[in-house]
Formats: sequence, structure tokens, C-alpha cells
Amino acid sequence: MNTRRMILLVMLIISPLAHSETYKEVGWDDLMPKGWIPVAPEEPAFFEGETSDGRIETLPKGDVAPIVKALDTQKLKLPGYMIPIKFNAMSVSEFLLVPYVGACTHTPPPPENQIVYVTLKHPLQTDDLWAPIWVSGTMTAKVSMTKYATAGYHLTDALTEVYD
Repeated sequence: MNTRRMILLVMLIISPLAHSETYKEVGWDDLMPKGWIPVAPEEPAFFEGETSDGRIETLPKGDVAPIVKALDTQKLKLPGYMIPIKFNAMSVSEFLLVPYVGACTHTPPPPENQIVYVTLKHPLQTDDLWAPIWVSGTMTAKVSMTKYATAGYHLTDALTEVYD
């Protein structure tokens, strides 16, 4: 009887399930400090760049949205949409994770605390960049600037899965 228990214990210890990482599932509201409400610009501008008559339009600059420092170093799982940063015709290795489709590309970006820079453990092979996904990884509460937007968080060694 002791031999069976010992074998079972050894199997559990070396089992991949025993060593699998668990991630805490969070929502986008969890990335905002309690009580923080984004301030809407007085005159919202939805275009940045050169107009047809040659004028340069810029979006209003505001304060950086506050982040939740308690999320730093936590293993988290978050749903969202990809804005590819490093990619080729076959795969994506780094992207911005945003709460709604098209954020940062066709509209002004969400607040910094609603954008997560993701570095994948392994490149993602996909033919549908607009599909929602789950992303799991270790969160770092730090600002990352890109040409599309500034992210308030960074998920590293991240894994993806289909969002159902």
C-alpha cells in the first residue's frame, strides 16, 4: 500500500499539471484604480495628421492615466483585441492588447491603463488579427510607448488562446 501511495505521489510531482502555471482572470476595470474616472476632452478631436487643405491636426495631450501598481509581477489572464507591433506575414510576436476592436488604429487610443503591451513566449500564428483572444502572462506595471499608443502595462512571456 505504501508503494502505491509513493508511486502516485511521485507521478503527481512530476506531472505537467502539478507544475502548470495558474493565472488570475481579470477584466479591464481591474486595470483602473478604484474610483478613477477618465476625463473626456472638452473638444474631442478624432483625427490626427494632415488635413486635405494642408493643416496639421493633433489630438489633445493629457495626463497619463494612473495604473494599479499592485498588479506588478502578478500572473494574469485578460481578454481583448490585438494591435500588432512586431509581426510578419505568418505570425505576431508583440502587440498591444486593447478592450475593443480597432482601438488605437481608427480612433483615439484608450487611456494608458486600458492598454497592455504584450510580448509573447512563442509567436502567434493567426490569419484573423481582429478576433478576440485571451492573453496570459506576468504583468509589469510600467509604461511602454509605441507609435500607436502608450501602454500602462506590459505582459511578458505571454500565451494566447481563443476567446469563447
